[in-house]
Amino acid sequence: MRPSIRFGKIFGIEVGANWSVLVIASLLAFELTRGSGGGAAVWFVVIPMVAVFLVSLLAHELAHSVIAQRNGMQVRGITLWLLGGVAQLDGAMPSAGAQFRIAAAGPAMSYALAGIFAGLSVGAGSLGVGSLVVSAIQWLAFVNVVLGTFNLIPAAPLDGGRILASAVWAATHDRSRADIVATRVGQGFGALAIGAGVLGPSIGIPFVSLWTALMGFFIFRTATAELQSARLSAVVGDHRIGDLMTPNPETVRGWNTIAALGDEFASTPPRHHILPVLGWDGAIAGVVTLEMLGRTDPAMRQSLRVQDIAVPMTAVGVASPSDAALEVAYRMGTGPVPVILVFDAEVLVGMVTPAELRSQGRATDADVTGSPAAGAAGGSVAATA
Repeated sequence: MRPSIRFGKIFGIEVGANWSVLVIASLLAFELTRGSGGGAAVWFVVIPMVAVFLVSLLAHELAHSVIAQRNGMQVRGITLWLLGGVAQLDGAMPSAGAQFRIAAAGPAMSYALAGIFAGLSVGAGSLGVGSLVVSAIQWLAFVNVVLGTFNLIPAAPLDGGRILASAVWAATHDRSRADIVATRVGQGFGALAIGAGVLGPSIGIPFVSLWTALMGFFIFRTATAELQSARLSAVVGDHRIGDLMTPNPETVRGWNTIAALGDEFASTPPRHHILPVLGWDGAIAGVVTLEMLGRTDPAMRQSLRVQDIAVPMTAVGVASPSDAALEVAYRMGTGPVPVILVFDAEVLVGMVTPAELRSQGRATDADVTGSPAAGAAGGSVAATA
């Protein structure tokens, strides 16, 4: 989630908002003024109240982020958006205990704010402050209770899902298994929320609406992406890409015609279906696949050279042997050919395809070529209810 507006840094953390936060702010403002006549006095109270609510969302995410920093994690930033807030954390959780502390910090902040607003409402009432202002403060107390409670639902990507994952991790000593359990629960809860939001209004289920379905869709989609990430993590573990690559892959000469290359393959079949292509200067100019060669018009094979149809290096993923395998695997699905070429001091030393990753465990093609969810490596979500 990219911010459209940047507010600066708090505790060294970049804070911003996506334009979609204006939608939830407007909806809340109109909902809170509905039935009140919409007088100027009401708007003078409601607008600051909605602003304080957004600050409450920010405080929720800041709590996650500060505790994450104290546990040695990097925080890329916080973004407020349509469905709440997202803190984007870099890297894997250092321990089950750290994951619990980071996840629990958000709801704890929301409950603390609820207590503060409840106390302020009592104090304001005793001082004779107008009932409209007191009601606004009471609403802020209530909505923070709802925010904290909703996020404790044990379904990733909600904070409760992170807490569930930390418990499973502590019990099984298997981080990937814990993440898979939490994301599976998240998928189930998301599907349930979608169904309730779509069908609920027509069959009279209270407290649900199309907004519930939208929230469910977000949870299901994010949980599904995080499930793929968890499966991939289970496969590659803490390996470096040099541990998994095919060393010294065979190359093909880019200046050869496709017909000449076909003659070579007839006598010596290639070992791989993805082949790095050498340029005139001896450097790697790109990659070509057997499928690409096979699709070439037979009438053109005597004149077309291999480098004419190769995917150029500008569209090919690259890595060094010391790069983390999990990080590299995420990049594998971003180009037209699912491959990463591994270079050491500008010399091609290896190649990684989904086949190498599958050989390490139970992953499927979808698991090793998909992109991760935003914040999947420790991100958190404070969703509006």
